[in-house]
Amino acid sequence: METNTLINIMQEGATYFQPALSTVVGAVLTTLFLKKNTNKTEFEKIKAGKFDEVIDFLLDTGKMSYFEYYKCRNFLNVAKIADKFNEEHKDFKTQHNNTFDFDWFIRFFDSVGNISNIQMQELWAKVLVGEVNNQGMFSLRTLETLKNMNQKEALLFQKMANLVLTEKNELNFILCMSDDLGRDINEQYGLSKNEFIILEECGLLSSIRSDNRIYLNEPMSGIWNDKTIMMFKYKRQDGVINSYKYSSYTLTQSARQLLSIVDRVPNDNYLLDVGRELMKKYSGNLMITVHPITNISEKTILFDDTLNLLNL
Repeated sequence: METNTLINIMQEGATYFQPALSTVVGAVLTTLFLKKNTNKTEFEKIKAGKFDEVIDFLLDTGKMSYFEYYKCRNFLNVAKIADKFNEEHKDFKTQHNNTFDFDWFIRFFDSVGNISNIQMQELWAKVLVGEVNNQGMFSLRTLETLKNMNQKEALLFQKMANLVLTEKNELNFILCMSDDLGRDINEQYGLSKNEFIILEECGLLSSIRSDNRIYLNEPMSGIWNDKTIMMFKYKRQDGVINSYKYSSYTLTQSARQLLSIVDRVPNDNYLLDVGRELMKKYSGNLMITVHPITNISEKTILFDDTLNLLNL
């Protein structure tokens, strides 16, 4: 049976999970284990969402090995977590697709089948929800990155995510503060040199440190997180165009995609501490202010320019 036909049949009878999730789970199990025996009772059970009964039957009849059963159990548990998350977080949904990249879901099954840790399963469940609702949200490379992460590395990524900043080219990065200030503020917030190495090895940070430049006295000449923005202005009035140069560790594309599945809480104190240190070093040339953001859209950032948080 063709995969697209199989998915259409699944959509007619999916009842157990949220319909799109049930479609994916049923199509994966049928393709991998029932093969051409789609007229059997097991196929009707899959259409009805009785996935647990089906894999128990396949194990008992020798049509599924214990290893395959283990992978299916992990897969089904992730799907159940995804279904619950999908219902509790309606805002996580984006644009539902009527078509699926079936190869992606087969790769997902192969990866998540070996994940039994509940905290890691919760991350994988968010990936599943994201991809079901918005095809292409997570690349195959991102699946491979998450597959190779353990729980400790995932917690480290969570810690890093709270310090991630953005600039006007939509580049996500972590500041490399030691070069500019003589001491590493990142280490004060829990990211040591060794931890940066781990993040690079996990494929979350670029192994090449970037040199970035902010052109002063231009609109949006600053850096920000989701809640606050740090603006730079040049104090001299001689008409010379000047810029502020800084170093950073750039997030990889996989890391940027995975930001959506961690409980990211931007740390405003981090940005304020950076601002205070830069004020000390560049007080004669730069004016640095930090403001609360009132609204962020794809094209603009609105902030309260009457309130400089560095003065509080």
